[in-house]
Amino acid sequence: MQGHEKEALQLMATYLPKDTSPGSAYQEGGGLYALGLIHANHGGDIIDYLLNQLKNASNDIVRHGGSLGLGLAAMGTARQDVYDLLKTNLYQDDAVTGEAAGLALGLVMLGSKNAQAIEDMVGYAQETQHEKILRGLAVGIALVMYGRMEEADALIESLCRDKDPILRRSGMYTVAMAYCGSGNNKAIRRLLHVAVSTVILLTL
Repeated sequence: MQGHEKEALQLMATYLPKDTSPGSAYQEGGGLYALGLIHANHGGDIIDYLLNQLKNASNDIVRHGGSLGLGLAAMGTARQDVYDLLKTNLYQDDAVTGEAAGLALGLVMLGSKNAQAIEDMVGYAQETQHEKILRGLAVGIALVMYGRMEEADALIESLCRDKDPILRRSGMYTVAMAYCGSGNNKAIRRLLHVAVSTVILLTL
């Protein structure tokens, strides 16, 4: 389906939210997610469609799919209106919606090294009691630093010292994303050191 953007709304119409009658939440959420996959990284007009669908979503399942779809379609755009809506959904502190919103925030801010986004996401990750939200943010935080290499080092150090193991895992994700495709020896050594140290600790 990727590349068939013009026909996407027509082909997916059966699975998308309708004004006339409510459908299955899983079907509608899946439909919005599918639209994002079709338009991943080149959303164009579909971003505004997904933005409106997410604004009007009536339950957490549709918000989950809508957040993922919007994040994919707006990937790397750093659009402030998209970021703000996803952050609003994150701050509802609903586990299902928040997990997707945390990941989607990272997709929208992919590679931007946006300081405000990092502050928002790390701050909320340290506050939330929902492990699902924390897992979504752990990946989302790493995505913001995609390809930034040494510019991500300060954040990596901070995450790796965090008391929460999922945020420490986010530190490893951030190493991988920041140095993706670089073959950087320092990054590889760091990841190997953590992998070996963790195995040793688990066997003690």
